[in-house]
Amino acid sequence: MPDSAFDPETLAIMRRALDAAWREIESHSTVRGEPEKAGIRRALALRIMAAARVGQRDPERLRAVAVHVVEGCKIIPAADWQRRR
Repeated sequence: MPDSAFDPETLAIMRRALDAAWREIESHSTVRGEPEKAGIRRALALRIMAAARVGQRDPERLRAVAVHVVEGCKIIPAADWQRRR
């Protein structure tokens, strides 16, 4: 197995984290266009993979890190994030 591959258990954890992160983003955002959605989902997935590569396996932590990065990069308009708080 290559170094970059994840075992099935880790993949399942990552999927749960991505699904939870996406639900959170989608519920608090007005982003509706498919290109924007695809870009945000990709950013979430990449951040989750990066955290998993360094050993993070807690799905809640993976979700939180991914959402934090998306919020910090201003991928979601600030007004959308202000409404969620």
